[in-house]
Amino acid sequence: MNGKRKNNWLHLDLKGAIPSVGKLLEQLEFWKDCGYDGIVWEYDDRIPWQSWPGTWRGGYTIQEQRRLMDACRKLELETVPLIQIQGHLEWLLKHERYSGWRENGVSSELCPLHPEVLPRLKKWIDEVTSLHPGSRFLHLGADETWYMGKCGKCSLHDKMELYGEHVSRLCNYVLEKGWRPLIWADMFWREKRPDVAARLPVGTILVDWQYNGAPPYETTEALLECGHEVMGASGVMTGWWEHCYRVQSEPESRVRNVSAWNRWAMEKNIGMIHTTWTRGASLWNIYGPWHGALPAFIAGGNPERWERHPWHGFMERLARIMEQDVPDELDRAATEMLELPADGAIEVESRRWWNLALRYQSLQKQLLIHRSTRTCLEQVGKFVGRDKTMFHRNCILPFAELLPKAEQWEEEARAFWRDNELSDTEEFMATHIGIMINEIKYYLNTKTEVPFL
Repeated sequence: MNGKRKNNWLHLDLKGAIPSVGKLLEQLEFWKDCGYDGIVWEYDDRIPWQSWPGTWRGGYTIQEQRRLMDACRKLELETVPLIQIQGHLEWLLKHERYSGWRENGVSSELCPLHPEVLPRLKKWIDEVTSLHPGSRFLHLGADETWYMGKCGKCSLHDKMELYGEHVSRLCNYVLEKGWRPLIWADMFWREKRPDVAARLPVGTILVDWQYNGAPPYETTEALLECGHEVMGASGVMTGWWEHCYRVQSEPESRVRNVSAWNRWAMEKNIGMIHTTWTRGASLWNIYGPWHGALPAFIAGGNPERWERHPWHGFMERLARIMEQDVPDELDRAATEMLELPADGAIEVESRRWWNLALRYQSLQKQLLIHRSTRTCLEQVGKFVGRDKTMFHRNCILPFAELLPKAEQWEEEARAFWRDNELSDTEEFMATHIGIMINEIKYYLNTKTEVPFL
């Protein structure tokens, strides 16, 4: 990619499985080498905030956070903290001590008119900026505020005017500190209110996230007319509907999205944020680790570099295999994955994770087939009866054969978690392979009530 790009940042969502500081330092060097010049840190409750006592659930201590910031400075990576000022605050509002601040009782959103909200958010901004010496930007979030204007006080106001006023107050506060605020811009185009966006304080940056397809997007074009600087945002890792059925989304759609965004951003001379989401929300289940996003990581830094990568052709084919969802094909692809060349430890571990992810999808599809077969034949038996041997062969034995495969997968996945020093091991295992193993055992231990012939 020719020319100097403007702010090409990688967003790190810390809600899901995160590595130890040592492992994260290795990845920072890799991302720098990919072509990123900044990291957007979305901490949520992974930092022990003094502003929000009682919310820390483990992650990084303040000392560890400072170590990460020092590493970023040495690597010449811009550090951009991302907080939330209205929506996506489940990690905070789930706690009883903060429940009175909810918008209409919903745990995901703050009421902007609650008298304690604005002072506490300003206190939080003070704390966040103090932890990022030398930084110039603060992302205030503010996306997907679905319940805005629903409580008794807020319902008396035009919801977008209220939203704009709340956001403007905090943007001004950030600007007064000598920083530049960023805002997710989706609410302006969702509500068809570019006029509210246009009235935000001068110096505010609007970020248009679009995780599917390729630009130009009507939303981005409209935001460029609002008089503010605009950045784009792609989806390196995003939510997908089958996140319980799979532990990894197919790679090609992510690569296409980030690559197209990169090229368009270069043409328009706008900055980019490439997002890596690790949960759908802080009260939703964990996605797979960052290792599965390696193709999109590379493409987000430099699309041409990914096109030259030895995995490029395989990953294009893999997307079709994952879509077709045939167990034998998935298992073959998993084996082939381990045979691909790997340059460095991160690619070795990415290759290892993809092997696990493909085998998991295969196991899930086999479980679905066996479950459907058994359910169907149980119903058939009510009408015409059935043979005990046939039922055992088709409805019991498959689960018995699947169980050791699932248990082997769990053993290897736990080893992967240990080797890569990832957090939230028990949650991931319980919500993915644990559910599968329990279901298999249920079918093995459940006897049919329909008599055999």
